[in-house]
Amino acid sequence: MKYQYIRAFIVLFAGLLALIVNMKTGRDVTSSLLIVLIVLLVFYVLATLIVEILQKAMEKKEEQETESDDDSEQEDAMDAETLMEDAEEASGVDFDEDDE
Repeated sequence: MKYQYIRAFIVLFAGLLALIVNMKTGRDVTSSLLIVLIVLLVFYVLATLIVEILQKAMEKKEEQETESDDDSEQEDAMDAETLMEDAEEASGVDFDEDDE
């Protein structure tokens, strides 16, 4: 959804170029419109493929970033647990409820 305007830009730009080339060469209107229609259809398909590839690449990149963030959070949590255990052992105080 992020790249929805890229497709339209590519198609319209290709259509504009085809129209300018047809006007410069002096083709008649019907053949010129047929060529522009074919160019628009071909570039629509190409632009759709490009947008899909970009979206998948960005989703994959975001997943990798979130996985690395999750890994670092898990490491932080493990470090905090280790510190708590070390502090209990160092203080010599046992917090068992059975001793009461």
